[in-house]
Amino acid sequence: MSAEDFKNKVKRNVAGNFDRSFQIYQAFEDKHRFFASLATHLADAIDLQKKSRVLDVGCGNGISANILSENYGCEVLGVDLSEKMIAAGKENCKSPNVTLVQGDGEQLSRIADGQCFDYVLYNASIFIFPDVTATLDEALACLHPGGKIAFSFYPRLLGENDEDLFTLAFDRLGEPHPRFRVITDYDKASRALEKCCGNIRHHQWVRPFDIEFLQDFFFIPAQSASLFPGRDYEARQSLVKKLFAGLADMTTHGRIVWRMAEGVKRDV
Repeated sequence: MSAEDFKNKVKRNVAGNFDRSFQIYQAFEDKHRFFASLATHLADAIDLQKKSRVLDVGCGNGISANILSENYGCEVLGVDLSEKMIAAGKENCKSPNVTLVQGDGEQLSRIADGQCFDYVLYNASIFIFPDVTATLDEALACLHPGGKIAFSFYPRLLGENDEDLFTLAFDRLGEPHPRFRVITDYDKASRALEKCCGNIRHHQWVRPFDIEFLQDFFFIPAQSASLFPGRDYEARQSLVKKLFAGLADMTTHGRIVWRMAEGVKRDV
């Protein structure tokens, strides 16, 4: 399979998985208020200035865009591949400062159509981009000099001695480790951001190890597909429940780590 064919396949799968996820995604958010909290932690970590113009890439159903508008007074353009997530977001986002559009994050210049932003943010989305260099180059082109690109990343599950609890969970379950838990790993995304912006800064948000939260998060069809590809959704739900139940002894010492990175566009 050529690199271009692989990219297109990933994009089709991502759009399809999130088209199937929008209702469960919202139910998860209603229960946990997680994505709103993640957007807030990223904004605070990078010292996001109020009343800024923000391009929210991989915006889903607009949870982060809403938070940025309501809590920071920002004007937000959100972009996502999933038609159904965008449609759900338009139902939920009534602020005149939030615009949500379906589009490809590797074509941000065309979507922005001459607009320039103070921030380009990827809230829990950059790891599903098959060509991280392409989307970051596009993000850079949409930024004012001195503007920031920042992302939050797929969770790490770590034990007391920083052991990878995902690996332990799959070993205990007796299931093969997924080949593409993420499409682009954190180091690759960070290197691409550093190439765009020079020196970058890293941040973390550490949460307690919560098995119910992890089961609910990975019940989302788009998330369970990354762990158990090729299985139908009902089978994935059962496997997700068993996968994290197998880590019950880690509740005291384990933790969920959300990594973040930011870079500043250099003055020309």
